[in-house]
Amino acid sequence: MNKKVLIIEDDSIVRENTADLLRFSNYDVIKAKNGREGVQKAQKELPDVIICDILMPKLDGYAVYDMLSTDNRTSSIPFIFLTSKTARADYRKAMELGADDYIVKPFSESELLNAVKCRINKLKNYNFTKEVNENPKLKNNSLPFNDILENFLKRETHHYKKGDTLFCEGNRNQHVFLIKKGKVKGFKITEEGKELITSIYHDNMFIGYVSVLGNFGNTENAQVIEDSFLVKIKKEEMKSIIKDNPAFVIKLTELLAENIKISRDKLIYVAYDTVRGRTAQSLLVLSINEPLSKIKLSRANLASIIGIAKETLIRTLKEFKKEGLIKTGRDYVQILKREELQRVH
Repeated sequence: MNKKVLIIEDDSIVRENTADLLRFSNYDVIKAKNGREGVQKAQKELPDVIICDILMPKLDGYAVYDMLSTDNRTSSIPFIFLTSKTARADYRKAMELGADDYIVKPFSESELLNAVKCRINKLKNYNFTKEVNENPKLKNNSLPFNDILENFLKRETHHYKKGDTLFCEGNRNQHVFLIKKGKVKGFKITEEGKELITSIYHDNMFIGYVSVLGNFGNTENAQVIEDSFLVKIKKEEMKSIIKDNPAFVIKLTELLAENIKISRDKLIYVAYDTVRGRTAQSLLVLSINEPLSKIKLSRANLASIIGIAKETLIRTLKEFKKEGLIKTGRDYVQILKREELQRVH
């Protein structure tokens, strides 16, 4: 049975040419001439892939994606934006919304066909729960956390560059992110416009699941602080896995509880501890998962985590270095004497 592709495009020439190209490649094609019609046909036909223009009358592409991504019937359908908008900001907006691909007009035949084929075949569109139910070895439908994590890490990754935004405070996520390699900071902006880092996420950590599972807006902003490779997991799939795998839920709860504990401890020592004590405690926490206790963060980010001025941080680090507690480089801080640093107040 041929795969179905829905094209939502107001330009009749582009729409018909794209439809012909896909038919010649053995796809069944459904056409819509505007966003409103596209939403209706997507909900009725449930295609395997949706290709959608951005600038359209009645409903633009962003609104179409928003409506379909919040509908349980269509939320897992791969969504490709097809547009003449070439600015990096437009691309980032589309990917932050959760789109699967972004193709700029004019495009080559191979570019479009490869994108459609990739969306159909990639593990990103792979039904984890279906495999669990059909695999006799997994018939009890409950997998250890590490097995599920390993499965996710085998999926297609998305490359995010330093400075890219994953999501913003208050917005609702349609994906949970899993960091395969890299670092992401969670942060808030104070009323005075100051950035306060609330979390640092690294390899094998999930991010954004609080919004997805709680069905409310993000409680922080998330920005990539070094080139990173992330796996995106659809909201509905994540909920399905959680429903069927208690061990996974327990581990996620433990991770959330640990984050709450760290945040609580941070509030306490920010309120009552000295600058030296706050800096020491922050370094100890940040180094836990780092090889050789080597923290790779800019001085600005580190100061934001601790809640002090950059100049104050630099002065305190110089003191610690002089005391032989740490070693510093241009972009790192390495703890040399953990036990002695723990006693700093």
